[in-house]
Formats: sequence, C-alpha cells, structure tokens
Amino acid sequence: MKHVCPHCQQPGVSNAALRWSTREGPAQCGDCGGLSHVLASTANAIGVFTWMTPIGGLVLGAAFASVGIVVAGLLVAGLGNVWMWRRCELFPTERKTAQTARRVGWAAALVSAVMAFLG
Repeated sequence: MKHVCPHCQQPGVSNAALRWSTREGPAQCGDCGGLSHVLASTANAIGVFTWMTPIGGLVLGAAFASVGIVVAGLLVAGLGNVWMWRRCELFPTERKTAQTARRVGWAAALVSAVMAFLG
C-alpha cells in the first residue's frame, strides 16, 4: 500500500517507509523525492495501543479463564494497528530540518551517555 505524499499529493510513500519515518529519518516519496514523517506522538500512541491491548486481553483472559478474550485482544491489537497506520498523517519536512534533528538527537544521546558515566 502506498500513502499520499504531502508534497505532490500522489501515492508515493511506501507503508514500510511510513512506519519507520521520524523527524530525524523521514520517509522519501518515490514520485517527487519529498521528505515527510509521522509525528512521534502518533507513532508512539500506535505502539502503546498495540502492546497494551494484548496485555489487557491476557489479564482479562486469565481473570475470566477465557481463551476467547485473549484471542479477541490479539485480533483487536493486530487489526487496530493496521487500521491506525493506514489513517495516520504524513507531515512534510525539509532535508535541512531532518539533518538538524538528527544532529540534535546525537548530541542529546552523547550528553546522556557522558552524564551516565560521570554521574
């Protein structure tokens, strides 16, 4: 499945590129070459939903001794994940912005590592 690029409005962004896109590593459109990303809050919310739904299903399934609840939790998590990734919005970004975000990320990681060793 291809997603609509916010630059050229054509379906040029692959599903895998959409799922892995970040501000530091944006997805590239196959048609126009424009860069875009999914907001971190959206991607994290999808991840939390995908993990918490089966865990909730396991807890409820154990509490009520029902395998059906566990299976339902797994189905809801899987189908919900696919549905949410298909609906999430891509935001356009520029190469310079992505490069700056990448540098800031590395600097923050370096400062964190130094603080961990010193503190």
